[in-house]
Amino acid sequence: MDQAERELDARIDYAFAKARAAEQQAEDMERRAGPPEPPTDEDVERIKAYVEGHGRTEEWQRVIERINRGEVTWRQVVEGLATGRLDHGVAAAFDSLSRVPPASMEKLVEIGVAEPEQPEPPAEEEPPRPEPPSARRRRPVEEEDEDSFFENPLMHRRR
Repeated sequence: MDQAERELDARIDYAFAKARAAEQQAEDMERRAGPPEPPTDEDVERIKAYVEGHGRTEEWQRVIERINRGEVTWRQVVEGLATGRLDHGVAAAFDSLSRVPPASMEKLVEIGVAEPEQPEPPAEEEPPRPEPPSARRRRPVEEEDEDSFFENPLMHRRR
């Protein structure tokens, strides 16, 4: 029992050490990545179009009312999402989008969130491959025996 307990403790210590190392690596990667890029005007417009055209939940309606009163702007809402610094009401609005069924591509194009799909140009047909040269046709090989070997020596050179 003591040996099993020591083995279990060793495995737990090993797992914790690996978890600490993984956390440290994640922190290092975040530091190297630097701060997130600020959202572009296009990003802000897309989120606004999506919310107003498809994802207008009760929570978003409250945020839109705040925007209309001038308490917050669409840019502040989107930047808060990008930086992870959302106030409670905006965070609840983004969370509420999980209850909204996904929009079809047609709907996303209609509300201006996505670009219409361009028809793919017709695939160029491959030029026909040249026919491989037909294999030489060999004359059927006659059955050989020891005597026929000496009778027709040319037959043996073909091989």
